[in-house]
Amino acid sequence: MKKLMVGILMVVALIGCGEKKEVENTTTKEVKKIYVGTNAEYKPYEYIEDGKMTGFDIELMEALAKNLGYEIEWNNMSFDGLLPALQTQKIDMVIAGMSPTEERKKAVDFTNIYHSGGQSVLVNKDDIDIKTAKDLKGKSIGVQLGSLQEGIASKIEGTEVKFYNSFTGAVLELNAQKIDAVIVGDIVADNYLKNNKNLKKISLSAEQQKGTNGIAIALEKGHTELLKSLNDGIEELKSNGKYQELLNRYFGG
Repeated sequence: MKKLMVGILMVVALIGCGEKKEVENTTTKEVKKIYVGTNAEYKPYEYIEDGKMTGFDIELMEALAKNLGYEIEWNNMSFDGLLPALQTQKIDMVIAGMSPTEERKKAVDFTNIYHSGGQSVLVNKDDIDIKTAKDLKGKSIGVQLGSLQEGIASKIEGTEVKFYNSFTGAVLELNAQKIDAVIVGDIVADNYLKNNKNLKKISLSAEQQKGTNGIAIALEKGHTELLKSLNDGIEELKSNGKYQELLNRYFGG
C-alpha cells in the first residue's frame, strides 16, 4: 500500500501499478513521486494537444505538486476506471473534472471544490423537436460511462441512455444523428460547439443540475494530512494569482 506523507525529512517509497518506485533522496533534495489519474478527453480541463497532456486540471495539479515537493507520474485512463484504480491503490489521486457526489464520497475523499460550472445539453440545430430540456423526454441521450451526467440522464422520464467511453464518442454519434442529445459540462459543451457548427446548446433546469456544480480532486480515504495540504495549496494558488492565470488561459477569465 502506498503511503502518502507530507513531512520534510521522510524517506518515501511508493508502490504503483505493481512495480516498486524508489524515491530519489540526496543530501540536497528529496523527490517524492505521486501517481495521478485523469481522463484526457474533457477539454478544457484535460486533453491531448501535440501529443502532450494539457488543460486547466493538468496545470493546476502540476502547480500543487510542485509546491508540495512532489513529482507527478500521470496515468491517462478511462473515466469509469479512475475511482476503481484509486481504491485499489494503483494511483494516489484523481483530477478529471470530477464532481464530489454523495455516492462517490462514500468510497473516496475529495478536496474542497476548486472550480464550478453548470451542465448543458448538445443537440443538432435542425432537430426541431428539442427546444428545451423538457423536450428530452423519450429521447436517446449519450453520456460518458461513469460520469455525473449519467445520473442526470437516467432521471429524465422515458429516456434511452447510451454510454460511451468518452464524450467525444458521444458527440460523434450525435453528429451522425444516431442519438438525440449529449449531456456534458457547460464549459466543455462550448468547446465542442467551436468545432461542431451543426450543434447547439440548451440548458438543463436548476432542479436537474442540483448538486452538480463543482469539481474536486479525489484521493483514497484516510490521508487527512495530504487532503489538508491540497486544500491549503489550492487556496495558496488563488491568493498568489496562479489560479486566476489558469482561469484566464483556459476559460477566458
